[in-house]
Amino acid sequence: MKRMERDIVIVGAGPGGTACAAYMKRLGLEPLLIDKEFFPREKTCGDCQSGVTTELLEELGWLEGLREISYENHGIVMTSPDYAKIVVEAPFKGRRYDTPRRIFDHYCVKRAVAEGVEFRENVWVYDVIWEDGKVCGVKAKMDGEYIEIRAKMVIGADGSHSIIAKKIGMFPDSDSDVAVVGRCFYEDVDMEPYNEIHFDKDVLPGYVWLFPEKDKLCNVGLGFNRDLYTEDGKTLEEYLDQWIESSPYGECLRGKKRVGEFRGWRIPSGSQAMDNVVSGCILIGDAGSMVMPLTGEGIGPAMLTGKIAAYVTKEAFDKNDFSLEVLLNYTRQRDDIYGPKYAQIKSLENAFASPEAVNKFVHDIIDKPEVKEAFTKQWYFEAYEKEEAKKK
Repeated sequence: MKRMERDIVIVGAGPGGTACAAYMKRLGLEPLLIDKEFFPREKTCGDCQSGVTTELLEELGWLEGLREISYENHGIVMTSPDYAKIVVEAPFKGRRYDTPRRIFDHYCVKRAVAEGVEFRENVWVYDVIWEDGKVCGVKAKMDGEYIEIRAKMVIGADGSHSIIAKKIGMFPDSDSDVAVVGRCFYEDVDMEPYNEIHFDKDVLPGYVWLFPEKDKLCNVGLGFNRDLYTEDGKTLEEYLDQWIESSPYGECLRGKKRVGEFRGWRIPSGSQAMDNVVSGCILIGDAGSMVMPLTGEGIGPAMLTGKIAAYVTKEAFDKNDFSLEVLLNYTRQRDDIYGPKYAQIKSLENAFASPEAVNKFVHDIIDKPEVKEAFTKQWYFEAYEKEEAKKK
């Protein structure tokens, strides 16, 4: 079997992997970034870049380029099963964008490569290399040839069905912490610049989203936590079709052309995340179950955990020590940032469990300024945290 040797291999070139690679390069490290696909490639997602994502893009110097290819949204519109509607404005403009992942991910890859990151496409990883109780690389098929890529560090950034996570025994799959979701696109849709979230009696305990993108394209999808997804014979696509035809908020899609196929995927939330490290390996993003509960936001956690992984990897190289003891610094830093957030947002799920509960929740936001203020700070917590940090 052919053999390659690199200091670091990052498996997966989504936003988490590319951010990790870029931060590593800036720290003087030499990562190899690989992906099983050719770019640009399709990636099923809600397509929103906000909060931590835009903060890190700005830090990397990539935000202005994103603005040129994206559609800015100004916050969210949320509706209840009784069709009450509330607009929750984002506290700061210029920080929330909607971009198809086919475009956004390719943009991030190109920016990482421009910084000198070595990138290989069409590399399908199927196993990790274990030696003396630590990960020492990956086994892959590259351009039709089976190879070993030996490395002192492996970063698993290969998404919600992560091979790396499965091979190191850190692939939790709890029904209460994994969502099943699907999405498609509609064209020529007239919308205000807000991401719409619709809680409907026929869709609960999930919700439908409509996220506007450039040139009147609209990302349309829905999702359920797997333990709440009732098996009544309907597919996710049939639930969505029913909502479009029955809800007044689906009217903007009636008669419009659906673009591409309806595609489903798995969203593993951070409330089930494990340590995500073993000797010689770190998991980031969806590969490490880092998605925010309820909101489904995954790009920001992927990029931030990628940054943390880069700095911890730098520490490991400085010490020439890739042991679990050193890499657990990643877990500690991750938990300090995300542990309280996961618990807080997870606690909101009960408010969206039944039509009566959602109606009360949305009406409380409408009728009680203090509830709206509290919800706004929870939903846009990254923006408020950044402003608080500036004051200190």
